Amino acid sequence: MPRFRAALIQLNSNSDPDHNLNRCEALVREASEGGAKLIGLPENFSYFGSEKEKLERAHEIEEKTREFLHRVSQKHNVYILAGGYPNPSINGKVYNTASLYSPEGVEKIRYHKIHLFDTDPGDGVEYRESKTVEAGDSPAEVYHSLELGNISSVICYDLRFPELFRKLADQNAEIIFVPSAFTKITGQAHWEILLRARAIENQCFILAPAQTGTHSKGRETYGHSLIVNPWGEILADGKEGEKVVFAEIDLEEVEKVRKKIPALKHRRVPII
Repeated sequence: MPRFRAALIQLNSNSDPDHNLNRCEALVREASEGGAKLIGLPENFSYFGSEKEKLERAHEIEEKTREFLHRVSQKHNVYILAGGYPNPSINGKVYNTASLYSPEGVEKIRYHKIHLFDTDPGDGVEYRESKTVEAGDSPAEVYHSLELGNISSVICYDLRFPELFRKLADQNAEIIFVPSAFTKITGQAHWEILLRARAIENQCFILAPAQTGTHSKGRETYGHSLIVNPWGEILADGKEGEKVVFAEIDLEEVEKVRKKIPALKHRRVPII
């Protein structure tokens, strides 16, 4: 079974795509030099500013982001899961998109976030993602890699919908990314417990790269990028601040856990 080193990039992104992508490149280089073969970037990694500006600059941000992912994955010979970033839709909104790029600079997965963050969590900010973002309508594909196993992704608020993870587990996903910009207030309450629950329920690795710190208009994100194994153990925690978080991934752990407790085979209630 594959064994390799993975890394998560924890960021404090702002509204300047050039600054953000330069910072991403420096940290991807650090991750690659540290031996990582699979690297995750958080939600809003290339742009984290006003919704109005995001719509106005959506094509520019997308173009710069895709060029960056194509070039940097090739340059450092790594897989990069990056999500989300704006991808213009046909109705004037954007999709919140995650992509997996191979070491050849080829996009292998493209996923549009399904569950949009329309909430009032209690931090003084009203979040209405659906005002500018078009919801996706299907789960991500699972990319089957001989070197790294079976990889897929959700995005941030999707974490609260276990049926989406079960759809990916039904396709034998062994690694599920959760790139996020979790609010500080909800992160403190729910981030760790939900990530560990999704890993335990689906007997897979969960890799959750996160935004950290204070952003435009005082919005605060929680940080604590986590790598969780199929037994629900935390292998790495980014805590606060920009950094690279490493962990060793041994996919034999997935097989062992699924043999110990074959819960996925014992299901009596099908997912429609």
